[in-house]
Amino acid sequence: MRSPILFATLALHLLSACDRPGEGFAPLPTGEVARTGESPPAPAAAIDPALVPALRPVADGIWCGGEPHGEEAYAALRALGVRTVVSVDGSRPAVEAAAAAGLRTIHLPIGYDGIPAPTRAALARLVAETEGPIFVHCHHGKHRGPAAAAVVALGAGKIDGEEARALLEMAGTSRGYDGLWRAVETFAPPAPGAPATPLLPVAEVGGLAGAMAMLDRAKDRLALLEPHGFGANPEHPDLVAAKEAEILRQGFSESIRALLEDAKSPTPEHPDPTGALRAGLEAAERLARELEGAKDPAELETRFAAVGATCKPCHVDHRD
Repeated sequence: MRSPILFATLALHLLSACDRPGEGFAPLPTGEVARTGESPPAPAAAIDPALVPALRPVADGIWCGGEPHGEEAYAALRALGVRTVVSVDGSRPAVEAAAAAGLRTIHLPIGYDGIPAPTRAALARLVAETEGPIFVHCHHGKHRGPAAAAVVALGAGKIDGEEARALLEMAGTSRGYDGLWRAVETFAPPAPGAPATPLLPVAEVGGLAGAMAMLDRAKDRLALLEPHGFGANPEHPDLVAAKEAEILRQGFSESIRALLEDAKSPTPEHPDPTGALRAGLEAAERLARELEGAKDPAELETRFAAVGATCKPCHVDHRD
């Protein structure tokens, strides 16, 4: 069954709704979601991008985007018609906030290097095995989330390969993440009885992936304080620069610890998982420690920029 995603893609491109905060977009149908006694689904344009960033339709009854922020975001998704929220991010999903809105949470974490076969099988069966509509998200809604959502829609026969590629193009999924593109472009329905990742509300994520998820969020929260000289942000009064800098530094420390643990069990693909990556993480940890001790806004800005600069080459060599 073909979906109207190509037409929606053109409309989204013209409106640039998912890339410019505060602007909405024309939603696709959300499927058979109306129930007795329930209000009709709210339009997607009514959802503030600050609550659910990069929200975009994938196919009938399937959406993708970035991580929902707070109970209000999950309530907005419920009003949109969503019934199941699928996180493919490494951090723990907000199960309690989702449950408060009456939504089921499924955690299928993936990396930037691709989607393992058991997880592809689980994603491909989601429409058949869960209540929809379904919202699939990663952290920012740009790379892993759209790729996973494309697999969901392909598995349900709601889009074809051309439409799946159009989704990744529209979402801005980096071609550098060739494993994500390959998982979509070479998709084949899983064979009956093929192993599939369990549909758990919270999957166990430890090691380097879990530590990276922690520091990634601390970095994002510091970015919210940066325009305010790392002082109070009226829209996020709970954020304190010193505390977030401490969490960031802890994230790098934990990443190093996890990397050394991985080194005890080398694989053919990663015979020495320390090497340059360890050096990069140690340099970033030193800079994060300096950021943690900085007080002057100008110094904070300099230190924060320095931490970010160390992340980019490591991502190119080890994540991208």
